[in-house]
Amino acid sequence: MRKPGPKPVDMRLLDLWDCEFHKAFRSLRDGIGTKPLPPSGFAKQELRSFIAQLKRMTPEHYWLTSRHLSAEMGNAVNLARPPLEVDRWWAEQERDNEIRCLERESHPPETKAQVSRRKVWDDLIKADTYAALRRVCGRWAQLPDVWRRGMTAFPDHVVQNAAQFLSMKRNKRFPRSTYSDDARIDYLARGMAGVLVGKSPLTGIERLRNMKHAPRGPLWVRRQGDYGLPESEQHCGCWRCTAKNWNNVTQVSQTGYEAGLRCFIELAAKAKVPKQWNGTRKRI
Repeated sequence: MRKPGPKPVDMRLLDLWDCEFHKAFRSLRDGIGTKPLPPSGFAKQELRSFIAQLKRMTPEHYWLTSRHLSAEMGNAVNLARPPLEVDRWWAEQERDNEIRCLERESHPPETKAQVSRRKVWDDLIKADTYAALRRVCGRWAQLPDVWRRGMTAFPDHVVQNAAQFLSMKRNKRFPRSTYSDDARIDYLARGMAGVLVGKSPLTGIERLRNMKHAPRGPLWVRRQGDYGLPESEQHCGCWRCTAKNWNNVTQVSQTGYEAGLRCFIELAAKAKVPKQWNGTRKRI
C-alpha cells in the first residue's frame, strides 16, 4: 500500500497570510499597512469632513463609488454587478487606508514616534538570536497602534516560530542591500505565510513567488457564486493582483489627489447601494 504523499499547499490561505503579514511588517516600519497616499494639501476643515464621510461608508458603498469613478475615467464598467468577497475586502482595506492617510495628514505623527518604530523594524531585521528576537517583538507588540488595532498576534507568531524566522534571514536569498527594505518585507511575509499554513518558509516564498496569475493559476476567478464571469471580467484573485487591478482608480491619487477625492466624495453622494448587496457575502 502506497503511503499518502504530502498535502498540497492551500494557496488561498497562503495568499491570505502573505497579505496579513505584509500589512503587519509595513505597518511596523511605516505606521501604515500599505504605501501611503500622496499629500493632498486639503485644509483642516476639509480633511475632517472627508474623514467623517469615509468613516460612514460601508465597503459596498466604497466599492460602488470606486466603480463609478472608474466609469468617469472612461473605463467600461458593469455598475450592476454585485461585489465579490474579494471586492469587499479590497474596498474595506482601501477605505481604512485612506482614512488613516488623511488622519495622518490632519495630525502628523511626531518625528520621535516614527523614528522609534523604524528602530524596532531595523532591530527586527538585525536580530540573530532568540533572545534578541523576543525582545524586539516585545517592543513591537507594545506600540500603541499595534495593540489598539489588535495586531499583537503578529509579533507573537514571529516569536512562536523564532527558529524558522531566524533561518529565513540566514538564508543566502534574504535581501541584504540597504535599498532592499521593500524586498525584505515581501520575503519575510511570504516566509511567515508558509509557516502559518504548516509548510517551510522557503516553500511559502517559492510558491508565492512562482505562482501563475493567468487562467491556469490556482487563484484564477471564473465564477461569481453561480454566475460564470465573461472572459473580460475573469481575473487572478490573489491580494497582489487585486491591488494592482485597481491602479486605474488609484492613479487619480498619484496625478491629482485633491480633485480625485473631491470627485469621489461627490459620486459617493449619488451612488445608491442596492439593498440586496448589504449582508450578502458571495465568495469567489
